[in-house]
Amino acid sequence: MRKSSISEKLLLEEIMETAAKTKLALRGLSVGALIKKIRLQLGMSQQALAKRAHVPQSTVSRVEQERQDTSLSTLSKLLKALSCDLVITPVLKEPVDVLKQKQAKKVAQKKIHYLKGTMNLEDQQPDDRFIEALLQEEIHNLLQTPKKLWEEQ
Repeated sequence: MRKSSISEKLLLEEIMETAAKTKLALRGLSVGALIKKIRLQLGMSQQALAKRAHVPQSTVSRVEQERQDTSLSTLSKLLKALSCDLVITPVLKEPVDVLKQKQAKKVAQKKIHYLKGTMNLEDQQPDDRFIEALLQEEIHNLLQTPKKLWEEQ
């Protein structure tokens, strides 16, 4: 697996930061509610928006009232008619490094749990410090080869 360059990492961080700010600014508004707010601010009727977007007026109504799952093509038409761009971006719930660390810990704990079970079968009781050291070593090893983080164990 190719290692990410610093510029790629910075770009991803910038996108995630901007997307998170946008999500916060939306205050939970749905796309339909946002379309309605923009339309009303422009002083445009549903009929006028429908005509500009080449969709039935009933579609505009259903989208604004969230009574239908709207396709991306319909959203694009409506937003284009409102002189808007449609931007879809994932928003990470946590930074990439934190997600990788959590996943490494989860995978490492699973391996250590298996090891402890095997040792218990042989009547060997591992010391807690030993187990913690093994856990930290396994986390470190997993973070060195991130591909292993996401393979089924």
